[in-house]
Amino acid sequence: MSTESRTCPPAPAAPASPCLPLLVVDRSGGAGAHRAESASVALAVARWPAALGAAAFALLLLGAVLASRSWWAAPATKAAPPGLAPPTQVLALGRLAPQGELRMLAAPFGAGDAPVAELHVHEGQQVVAGARLVTFGNSEAHQAALLVAERQMASREAALQQAARDVSSAQAQVAAELRRAELVARAAAQDYQRWEALAAQDFVSAMALDQRRTQRDEAVELLARAQAGQARHAGDAATQPDLRLAQKGVEAARAELDRARQDLAGSVLRAPHEGTVIALRSRVGERPGPSGVLEFGDTRVMTAELEVHQDEVRHLRTGLPVSLEASALDTRLQGHISQIGLSVGRQRLTEASPAANTDARVLRVTVQLDPASSARARSLVGLELRARIALAPVAP
Repeated sequence: MSTESRTCPPAPAAPASPCLPLLVVDRSGGAGAHRAESASVALAVARWPAALGAAAFALLLLGAVLASRSWWAAPATKAAPPGLAPPTQVLALGRLAPQGELRMLAAPFGAGDAPVAELHVHEGQQVVAGARLVTFGNSEAHQAALLVAERQMASREAALQQAARDVSSAQAQVAAELRRAELVARAAAQDYQRWEALAAQDFVSAMALDQRRTQRDEAVELLARAQAGQARHAGDAATQPDLRLAQKGVEAARAELDRARQDLAGSVLRAPHEGTVIALRSRVGERPGPSGVLEFGDTRVMTAELEVHQDEVRHLRTGLPVSLEASALDTRLQGHISQIGLSVGRQRLTEASPAANTDARVLRVTVQLDPASSARARSLVGLELRARIALAPVAP
């Protein structure tokens, strides 16, 4: 028969150690009879002074972890309480960017969903404004359409020239017919007057006088027709119906030609201004994605886009010196604040620290690098760095 004993050794004078479980087996019985005693687990209580010291150390460590925040992500300066000196610097995170920002150039509207047919530049190449960067696959079709539009334009212009010559010739012919009709009508009227005087003296017969009257009337009718023809062709050549119709045809052909030229221009991506090709996002045979065709910017003058905490913006003004550093740089970059943003937004840059604040409200501040620093940073577009904005002169 087995019994359980819940005993623990007495505590020694030295610091106590935890009591281990003890298994007691009684083998005094007959054959096959066993008696086991199992001691339950009990923890010896340490002395009170040591326990209090360990608890105090743990609380201090926890407070230090909770209070620690990355000095790059959290505000580096706070409003100085009364009696304390104002802050001497503001700390912020930033990123290198070309002057005028880094631009993601997308495919032109005329390119549609055509793939890239030819790349005319490479990464790091400096180009002038209007330089051809990328040609898309629909360029040949647009070139053929442009050729058709040019030939159509030439045909319509030739038709306009022919219409202008026809109008000029018709006007000259009408003018000549009018002069002839006027002469004939005048001669017929004079002849009728003579015959009328002779008929009054009975020198001619009435039948002969009737013939002269008929000739006079016919001459007057011809003159009226000539005058009507002149009225139809009178005025400026631009008012002639045939000429106006030909001019409308030329205008329509010119519109088709302009559209064909725009379509062809839309199949080629050109540099919006002088700058550098930072990165190519599409290759030959690929359709440009949401990220665009290439990254473009003017790296001749470099800037740093900083994110300054909203509580620290009140200390800033344009012209303040700024020192920039990063692990990828062997020296610090120098510059000054050139522009302070007007809109507060959520931060995009954070320090690689578990305690970094990832939801701060920041204001965008642009730093203009000096010439030497700009030349050093030209090949490091997008590099994240840390900035120190000096609010007061720093002693050497």
